[in-house]
Amino acid sequence: MDTASNPLPEDNAQATPLIARQPIYNTQMGIYGYELLFRPARGSKSQIQSAEATAHVLTSAIVGSGLNQLVYHRKAIINVTPAFIHVMPQIQLPPDQIVLDVPDNIRVDHGLIESLRELKAKGFEISIGGLATLKDDRIIKLADIFRVDVRKLDVALLDRLTKFLRRFKNLSLRALKIETLAEYDLYREGGYDLFQGYFLGSPRTAKFRDLSVNKLAIMDLLAAVYDVETSVEDLEEKIARDVTLSFKLLRLVNSPFFGVPKEVESVKRAVVLLGRKEVRKLVSLLALSSTSDQPVATVEIALLRARACELLGERTNLPSDGFFTVGMFSALDIILEQPIGHLLSKLPLNETIKVAILRRGGVMGQALACVLAIENGRWSGILFGDLSEADISAVYRDALQWTNGVLGKL
Repeated sequence: MDTASNPLPEDNAQATPLIARQPIYNTQMGIYGYELLFRPARGSKSQIQSAEATAHVLTSAIVGSGLNQLVYHRKAIINVTPAFIHVMPQIQLPPDQIVLDVPDNIRVDHGLIESLRELKAKGFEISIGGLATLKDDRIIKLADIFRVDVRKLDVALLDRLTKFLRRFKNLSLRALKIETLAEYDLYREGGYDLFQGYFLGSPRTAKFRDLSVNKLAIMDLLAAVYDVETSVEDLEEKIARDVTLSFKLLRLVNSPFFGVPKEVESVKRAVVLLGRKEVRKLVSLLALSSTSDQPVATVEIALLRARACELLGERTNLPSDGFFTVGMFSALDIILEQPIGHLLSKLPLNETIKVAILRRGGVMGQALACVLAIENGRWSGILFGDLSEADISAVYRDALQWTNGVLGKL
């Protein structure tokens, strides 16, 4: 069917789905790509019924948001149905950036194989999974990635499956539902190449241990920045004491991203020009990004949470002062590898912020809960105040754009 000559019904065209994303990590804890998760917008009459409608609506959502804004020049992994696979050649997505996630229970027939061959020839990568697909060499030879749900198989079967799949030299193994760093290490050492789960973004339950000198310095700086009693002069001195931090702060402030009218040449001038609130945000993100023993992905998580929370506050006309802090510091345990309550107890934050982070209490806690729901693809939790799903989707897209811009300057 020529989808270009069969426009979508009006209600389909407007039913832009919500988009969430889940990171997929490589063996260096870098981000290989993101699985893009879609859910039809509430109130959609059609609920995206046909394959053609699905393809067009999802393409529209991706193109409208900007693929690189969603995945930051990384791979985009998209779940596809058999019908979707057949209409894929007719839609416009960059093949070299797209991985097609074929469902486990798919019926492998001649038509499917030919469609996948055609897509592979265009540059799309193919991801498959499920024990049933192992019965057909044709689809395994076409696949670039084989995904394994490590929660579904016992240890013995998982070991046999891994050894079997390792025979296919061009096949990357993707482990799903990795929940702890120990599991990440276990499957990486066991021959897996890609890892998906909440092991990096979930709260840490690490035992108390001494912070490294670098991390102690970060906590000391954050304490000074958030202490209302710290004078501008003391704040300037504290920041200027770290030459690298000072350099990065001035470079960030003077970048086109911030658009200051005149070059800022000193830390003191930055504090005066931007104000304590903005400097506090910048110093926090720069300090936390300086933890060289942590993957960049941890900083990305913190930045995205911070900006999304802040934008939710702004969209509802609430004083957005603490929203950024709540989002940013909700990831402190991920970055500093200490229990979150212990870390927060050492910072001069008001109780409202601490309750928001620890118990999702108050309006800032509700904003954080909404952002975490998007992060985890938990659709029922994507709620905040009286904002519509379209409003929340716009907030998330704007937060992604801001995060990508800041990451490019760090």
